[in-house]
Amino acid sequence: MDIVEWIEANLRPYDCYSDEFIYDDMASQSDGCLPILYQPFDIGERRHWLDRGSLWDFVGSLGTGRLLDFGPGDGWPSLIMAPYVEEVIGVDASRRRVDVCTENAARLSIENARFLQVPAGERLPFEDESFDGIAAASSIEQTPDPEATLKELYRVLRPGGRFRVFYEALGRYRGGREREVWLHEIDADRVRLIVYDRLVSEERVRQYGLTLAMPKVEVCRLIGGSGDNPKVEELTVGVLAQLSARLVDVRRCLTFHPSGETMAKWLRATGFRQVVLSHSGAGVAARLFDLTPCERRPSDLESLDGMLRPVVQAVIELAAPVGIDPMITALK
Repeated sequence: MDIVEWIEANLRPYDCYSDEFIYDDMASQSDGCLPILYQPFDIGERRHWLDRGSLWDFVGSLGTGRLLDFGPGDGWPSLIMAPYVEEVIGVDASRRRVDVCTENAARLSIENARFLQVPAGERLPFEDESFDGIAAASSIEQTPDPEATLKELYRVLRPGGRFRVFYEALGRYRGGREREVWLHEIDADRVRLIVYDRLVSEERVRQYGLTLAMPKVEVCRLIGGSGDNPKVEELTVGVLAQLSARLVDVRRCLTFHPSGETMAKWLRATGFRQVVLSHSGAGVAARLFDLTPCERRPSDLESLDGMLRPVVQAVIELAAPVGIDPMITALK
């Protein structure tokens, strides 16, 4: 019996959505690593360039009007877009995420962004055709019914408005990463051991979350291996049996992860008149960082923006082969 079969047979997991499964327990969805939102922008950090490329991707795709951020996490991209748009509203199923976003907006003195909690799968509290553009970054696949979610987002987007989607397809996990484990430290005395069972051909993931009343270091010691996150082969049925003595609860969450082809098909069926799989601003920003010698890199953020923004604008309008960049623009 493998670990997933053992969990199903012996631990009786209960079903829940992503907000209850993990996001309500995260003080920071990004682990506090986002530039500007949590850290000063560092011109020498590659990942900071990627984040800036993403900013100009979303602003360049959606324009500067009234925008919706579906699933903002810690306030991303809502709060980095806010200085460049009329208004941005973030909606999330997780009460904790909404509170974190609101706190971050206040800390950064951002007044044209606000955040609302909307339970998973429920109708959004907006009139038809309320937004000029919609951003969704790794959030559509976290909803109970992604196709229904797309229809609801279509409803609140005005005619001529654009929808920019970043999605997590499962192809990247094929060939050895279909099953993985991750330890999420809830606090000093509790940890959630998450088992990902990725059914790549079915475009869905079964996730099991074992909440344990023990510190992370103790869990790592019991599982064995090296590092602070175990490998899936180290998590045996015998180890799970030992951990079960410290169980608080066991959760199960099913998420759907459409490929680019599937996402595009759903968007067209929803009614979007143009759907383009395109390159990403983050991708081109990463490439520019790699190709620009240290001595020739911009010296400040304003100069970097002057370099990145026009290049990103050009690239995001270019169609990309499926699987190159997980970005889609849909025009209503």
